[in-house]
Amino acid sequence: MTHLRATMVLAITLASCSRGGDSRGDTSIAQHATPVPAVPRYPAGLAAYQVAPWAELPAACTTPSAQDIGPCLQHFVNRGHVLGLVTLVDDPRLGLRIDTAGGFSSKGIFQIMSMTKPFVAVAIMKLVEQHRIPSVDARVASLHGLEDFPYSQVTLKQLLTHTSGVWYWREVRPGVRTGIASHLTNKLDNEPGVTARDKSLDFVARHYANPRLYPLGDTAPQYSNIGYTLLGWIVERVSGQPFDRYITSEILAPLGMTDTFFFPDSASAEQRARIVDLDRRLADPPEYAHYGKLRPGWRYPSPEGGLYSTAADLRQFMLLFRHQGLAPGHPRVLTPASVALLTQDQAPAADYAGVVVTKCASRIGRSLGFFVVRTGECADWPGLSAGSIQHDGRFSTDFWYDPVRDRIGVFLYQAVSNYSSTPGVAETDAFKQKLAAMDHAAPSRPNER
Repeated sequence: MTHLRATMVLAITLASCSRGGDSRGDTSIAQHATPVPAVPRYPAGLAAYQVAPWAELPAACTTPSAQDIGPCLQHFVNRGHVLGLVTLVDDPRLGLRIDTAGGFSSKGIFQIMSMTKPFVAVAIMKLVEQHRIPSVDARVASLHGLEDFPYSQVTLKQLLTHTSGVWYWREVRPGVRTGIASHLTNKLDNEPGVTARDKSLDFVARHYANPRLYPLGDTAPQYSNIGYTLLGWIVERVSGQPFDRYITSEILAPLGMTDTFFFPDSASAEQRARIVDLDRRLADPPEYAHYGKLRPGWRYPSPEGGLYSTAADLRQFMLLFRHQGLAPGHPRVLTPASVALLTQDQAPAADYAGVVVTKCASRIGRSLGFFVVRTGECADWPGLSAGSIQHDGRFSTDFWYDPVRDRIGVFLYQAVSNYSSTPGVAETDAFKQKLAAMDHAAPSRPNER
């Protein structure tokens, strides 16, 4: 679930090669009448135009016409890179439009994984506004009901910006990791016989809030799923409600996000039927092999990556940032001051400890829950202006808000993006580049926003 461009080694050959076909059965694959092409292997973390197979995109991907978005997306389906796509764009020039390819439905429900983290950040700000938390600068151990929090100097802001020293994982010696987030392995790393998905958030968080097993590292930026596990636990303890119930009552319901939820068991049969299958033509990385689209047996809400959602619902969430906390037609969720804080670059530095940084690293910062573009038009974040907020998810999903263009964008696919093959990543870049190519087109009459 780490941000793909911040964690991928770029010293990979640009030459592409094929890797065999289906490794598992999957209903989304079976629906195709013709054989599904093998998934190509492509280097990770590069913009589409930097990768040889995308060097000559079809005209539909480079014209200034919005009508060509769908054909541009279909190109990647025809080439076998993806099985289908859903994209959304909402800006003053185009109005609101959703495009699909490969037979995907605009109402498809996707596991958005790490895109859950901005919702956690909004929940923390709600608790600040409700005077249950004094400020994001507060130490967790100073909060009522959290006096027993063992990392006495860690602040909420540090957890939100991945600068707390709480590790995503830590390799104490070759091949021995501690601190690996429980939802990835479906087991507690020091208790391999104990699964996590059928445990409560309180159980999982207390396991990781243990300085003896998981001593803090330094405060250099280090992407930490466990940090967001602890933030969800804080929301639960401070609010007095189960974490998923608080998110639903304070964020999802006020915004009318009726297709967004943590547990398929709580969704309707009609909604479960719209959950999109994972593209499993490539073998899953081991830590994701237990994932199914319905997550049977899950009780753990996964604050770091548990939400399901649709393109339309994700737009509703991003309207909070376009309209300063008051999405049109809905109750106010946040004050303008909270929105400003949530979107302000908070990172002291952009380089992430222990990884090979991309050439855009110094141009990308961290807000409370989002990545923030410091300098626009960087190759690794194409088509995004300075001040844009963005987050992606490990299953090839992405959303952003560009305040200069006043543009909300959503990109949705379902494949486990791993470190040798990244279906969905370059297609996201191609979609953003397509939108950038349209920016100089003659304005068209916008739809109702």
